Amino acid sequence: MPLNIRKGAWDIPSPSEKDWSKLEKEDLFLQDPDQALDCLPQPFRMIVKIVNQIFDQSWESIQAREAHREAERLKKKIISFQPTHDIKFDERANCITSSGTGKHIFVGLSNGLVVFSMVTYTKICGWEAAEVEISVISACQIPNQSYLIGTVDNMGIARLFYFYADHISLIKAINELEDISKRTICMKLEISQGGDYAGVLLQGGGESWLEVYRLPKDSWLKELDHLARSQQRAPELQGDENSETVASVEIKVTSPTLIMKIKSPRPLTGSHFKTASEAVQKTDECNVIGSGHNHAISAHQWEQQEAIFYTVFKKYLDARSTEPTEEKKPSEAMFYFLMPGKTLQMGSDSKSLTGIPNAISVHWSDRYSLYQYLLVRPHKEKSDSEPKPDVVWPCAAPIVCSAASSCTSFLALGCEDGTIIVWEIKYSGSPLAVIALPEGCHMQDIYFLENSNINSNQMQFPSIPAKPKVQILAWCTNGSLYLIRAAWGKETNMILLRDSSKSPDGLISAVMPVPALPSTVLLFSCEGTVELIDGAEQEVVCQFHVPISHMVATPWQPVCALDPVNLCLYLRGDQRLPPNTPAHASDAPCSIFYFSFEGLSLMETFQKKQESREAPLKLFLWDRRCELLFQNRLQSQAERYNQLPDCWEQLQNCAVEKAKRDRN
Repeated sequence: MPLNIRKGAWDIPSPSEKDWSKLEKEDLFLQDPDQALDCLPQPFRMIVKIVNQIFDQSWESIQAREAHREAERLKKKIISFQPTHDIKFDERANCITSSGTGKHIFVGLSNGLVVFSMVTYTKICGWEAAEVEISVISACQIPNQSYLIGTVDNMGIARLFYFYADHISLIKAINELEDISKRTICMKLEISQGGDYAGVLLQGGGESWLEVYRLPKDSWLKELDHLARSQQRAPELQGDENSETVASVEIKVTSPTLIMKIKSPRPLTGSHFKTASEAVQKTDECNVIGSGHNHAISAHQWEQQEAIFYTVFKKYLDARSTEPTEEKKPSEAMFYFLMPGKTLQMGSDSKSLTGIPNAISVHWSDRYSLYQYLLVRPHKEKSDSEPKPDVVWPCAAPIVCSAASSCTSFLALGCEDGTIIVWEIKYSGSPLAVIALPEGCHMQDIYFLENSNINSNQMQFPSIPAKPKVQILAWCTNGSLYLIRAAWGKETNMILLRDSSKSPDGLISAVMPVPALPSTVLLFSCEGTVELIDGAEQEVVCQFHVPISHMVATPWQPVCALDPVNLCLYLRGDQRLPPNTPAHASDAPCSIFYFSFEGLSLMETFQKKQESREAPLKLFLWDRRCELLFQNRLQSQAERYNQLPDCWEQLQNCAVEKAKRDRN
């Protein structure tokens, strides 16, 4: 191997610069040895300077582009929309809900509720009761152009109403008792899609529990129809024909059936089991594991662990004990009615495929587990006994908030540690994604955004799930709002839609997704601004403003509703009062304003997306499903036939390679 040998004396060359190490002494952090920088000789120092110069120029270019983009965004004028119609009220409208068909809206007032026609903007009928102030209202459409209405008043009494043939009837006051000392308070009333079940969250005596009712909606329709015919035959029983309101008289119809009463989970205590195998054997049929109650930890071990914990963290616990302690509130529950799926199957009959919920999902505040119960309970289970969950999903941290998609295929759980878990509960029962919010962000609520793209295979074959893809809004306590996109087998994408750097008046006070417009959301601010945000483009589409004579009522808890059919927003506005108006003038005249989305610039884009979508998702019976699968199999036969030679060739190659390895 030839070598190049230098001729001449082996002198050490002089340095190219004098005291070059002192020139960059100010750039060294000698105070911290971990941050100390070694001085590189030439030409490496020149390379570092060139790289840093390139980085600085790139960063300046990025800042210039961002400044230009922000300037263009500020130059862009945000479209402001004014209401097209309004409905005036002499009383205070506390809550609004839409019928879902674009024909009616239901408004809860300080002395009852009324039904308005959105075709003529006139009052149809009402239910009036003295000192009954409706604070929460919800409606559900059922067949034969009928509606079930659920209300909760300011005293915590839940009521069920039936609206049919332009007449409203009080069906049942669920927790109304004459003895006030024994009266319970309704915290939440939810009616399932289709009106087959209702869930009522009650509190009383320092405890809370969930009651689930089966609603005989078909029997109510027949009974009310028979009652209407009898009133037509006897006009004297009908009363004043010109009256548009009915009295608070409860009609005697078939009562809802209480199918289960779910209490909040008991705290973990010491076990009397001696071994873990004994605890597992005592578990009923060994099908519910994860609740934490069937364990082998004795009460003595709990006491020892508590004593050790107190000894280690004594100074912190003593400092906390000096702070004033708030009264512990009963645990509250969030629940969702679930459509039939593979994780909880009620049976293979046709009844499980008709769109009727077959399960309910429940989680309690400050608890770690999600519980699922079948709505059709076993015959051996007593009606008054506490039901046991059919599925328990434990989490690593207490659950703070949750949300379910409109199709109940996905369930998102927001935990106390800032983690969001998205479950695919319809087919696999496995987590779709686990997202961690930035450090310091604590969740206030989460929402699902409807996605515009639907896979054609999922439309034709509901039992075969397509690649799931969801969009979630995470609203944090500091006022920031994040848009999260998650898909199966792909990394999640998190975008900051709104930060928390604004003034307190500009912080978000309410979030409302718009199901009719995919990837859009309405944001309400504390100062009364209402904005429509396009999540796909991360920009403000428009703003909705009430007339100058009014202001948005209670912007921290706005009274509004969305109509998915008419694509409009109903928003309550209060009339502005003179500056020296006394404080008791809170019953000022208010109006419900009607904002239409038809004039929006992005409506054309959304309509094109909607036209490209196929027919809505249907739940077929088993015979129809098998027929569609067989047809799909026949259509793909030619393609599969062409793939057979390649498959055989690959198998032969694998067999030959395996034989060679065995011989060696």
